[in-house]
Amino acid sequence: MRERKWKDCPSCNSIGTMKLKKNAKETFNIKKYQPITISDIEGYFCSNCGKGIYTIRAKKKIKSLLALEKAKQDSLRVVAADLMDIGYISKKLGVSIQRVYQMMNEGKIDYVFVGKNRFPIKIDDATLNELKKKVRTRKK
Repeated sequence: MRERKWKDCPSCNSIGTMKLKKNAKETFNIKKYQPITISDIEGYFCSNCGKGIYTIRAKKKIKSLLALEKAKQDSLRVVAADLMDIGYISKKLGVSIQRVYQMMNEGKIDYVFVGKNRFPIKIDDATLNELKKKVRTRKK
């Protein structure tokens, strides 16, 4: 997908006010989590209203780092009974174990750290079925 270069602000309709900012810093306040600050992200920001649109690369970085930080914070409060086996999720979704790890990196599956290992947080069958509809299955 090709990156769009923004010139006019879609929020306040100002013309020619969007400027590329390469070292933006954003703090995300997510319910039940400590504030998470992500820096070195780029996007187009309006010099008039201050609102902005992140680049595709920045959006991917934000999703990945939010998932990582949420996992670190969840590691302190999630008990072992709330964890799932990656192989089980892989079979249920019909994807490879590597794809399950990718989905955890993308923030599609919540996970925690146990030592240096990552484990998905328990997902009910209804959520697994919903996720299965959205996932590309591997070809046999």
